[in-house]
Parts: sequence; structure tokens; C-alpha cells
Amino acid sequence: MTTLAHFLDGLRCEMCRALNLLWLDPVRGVVECRNCHQTALVAVDETTGEAR
Repeated sequence: MTTLAHFLDGLRCEMCRALNLLWLDPVRGVVECRNCHQTALVAVDETTGEAR
């Protein structure tokens, strides 16, 4: 089975400080820490297409 989530290499969770445990789920529009399960919403600028 394949997943749509993408591993975010080299980034650290702001809550638990775990390194290399963040995953981006573009379908749900969230980043999740696999250590502490903290989530953050990803906002995209509709004019430029860049994340804010």
C-alpha cells in the first residue's frame, strides 16, 4: 500500500523537538509529528501557490 503523506527530511517538531519525524499530508492539508502527534494546518496562498 502506498501513502500520500510525504516525509519531511531535516525538519524538527516545534513541540517535542524530534528530528525527522514530520510528515506532510497534502490531501488533508496538515503536517503531523509522528512522535507527539501534534498537527499543523498548511495554508496556501491562492495567488502564488506557495505555503504560508
